[in-house]
Amino acid sequence: MLIEDRLNKIRKIIQEHNSVSIEFLVSRLGVSKDTVRRDLIKLEQDNIIRRTHGGAVINRRDALIFDYDQRSETLSPVKKHIAQKAAGIIKNNASVIFDASTTVEAVIPYLSDKHILAITNSLTNANRLAKNKTSDVKLLPGDLHKEQLFLYGSETIRKIADYRVDYVLLGIFAISTEGIFIHTEEEGLVKRQMVMQGMKVIALADHTKINTTGFFKVCDLSSVDCLITDVRPDEDFCAALKENGVELILSTR
Repeated sequence: MLIEDRLNKIRKIIQEHNSVSIEFLVSRLGVSKDTVRRDLIKLEQDNIIRRTHGGAVINRRDALIFDYDQRSETLSPVKKHIAQKAAGIIKNNASVIFDASTTVEAVIPYLSDKHILAITNSLTNANRLAKNKTSDVKLLPGDLHKEQLFLYGSETIRKIADYRVDYVLLGIFAISTEGIFIHTEEEGLVKRQMVMQGMKVIALADHTKINTTGFFKVCDLSSVDCLITDVRPDEDFCAALKENGVELILSTR
């Protein structure tokens, strides 16, 4: 493979996945680690990517924004594995807040054998939870976001504050050493209140959400108890998790 063809292929892979490891690129390209490292240096010099410890990310700070249908299809096998890990943490007879993310939605089928009291601001999640015979469901009040099908606003936040739950399942739009972020203040304020009401906050994020940011900060890393993701982050991010008391769980294990 010519070097320009290989560079174009690497660029497309990183654009597709947002963040990749050197090992992943080696397996996709069939070349050595040294070759991949040299290619990443070239792409970084061209301001196309940013190298990280053990891999690379697309050279931008802002996380991608998808509509609901796009988000529900993105990395679905990865979401499935993350969801299975999250469901394994939740104990029987627990109370759980489910946010409106599609990754959190993916957890619901794996809780069908457990009795839970579920609280959510998502119409989609409420519908899925209602199909679990062992789940009791409370749908939060508020203003309806017609595209994303979640409820938000001051009424939603006030009602969330009435609860103290065993677990909060928090889908991540963007996460970095600076904390957890989202692209809208409306949803961010709801997520922030959810985090405050949980005895254990379980954050769910595939590798594309790590080392990205967004418009509105939800909370610091220290507000999260564990992070479930599919690829081990770079050492700086892992160090920040440890410093803030966040347990890292890899869904591939």
